[in-house]
Amino acid sequence: MEKTVRRRIIAFVLFIAALCVSLIEIYVVSLTNGGYGILDMTKYSADIFVKVMNDSKDMDIYWKYYIFDYLFTAAFLNWMIQMARGFKGPVISRIKIISYVIAAIRGILDMVENSIMLNQIYSFPDVNYALINICNTITRIKFHFMRGWFACLLLMIALGRVRKKNTSQQ
Repeated sequence: MEKTVRRRIIAFVLFIAALCVSLIEIYVVSLTNGGYGILDMTKYSADIFVKVMNDSKDMDIYWKYYIFDYLFTAAFLNWMIQMARGFKGPVISRIKIISYVIAAIRGILDMVENSIMLNQIYSFPDVNYALINICNTITRIKFHFMRGWFACLLLMIALGRVRKKNTSQQ
């Protein structure tokens, strides 16, 4: 089996394992905070954050969730990088670099968001509304970077097929 394919399979398995553990942790968190689950900042405002924290019975459960979310972020970043590897060609190489940068920025944004959320959870009942709103913005930006990475991947796949077709015709 080709080295790149093997790396992609391993990265995918790690990504799926981390995703499954994160989903289990989300369920566990929902049992302690009135069914809200994680503090998905695409849906929650600072006011909702305060309500969820008031409904939470065990603050330590968030620590456990975010530890697994950091691991998920690392596994997702690894998968994104491994998926972009192996594409060849002068234009593709530039797109690949862009995809690496986009993936890294997305991962950094996720970790910054998680760190701010942990800080706010353990500072509760003192809440910095500005930081919660920053997390909301970070989450939205993070998803734009993820879409950009997928666009780069699709472009590399398309250019790779065109390159392969042109090479086979010669």
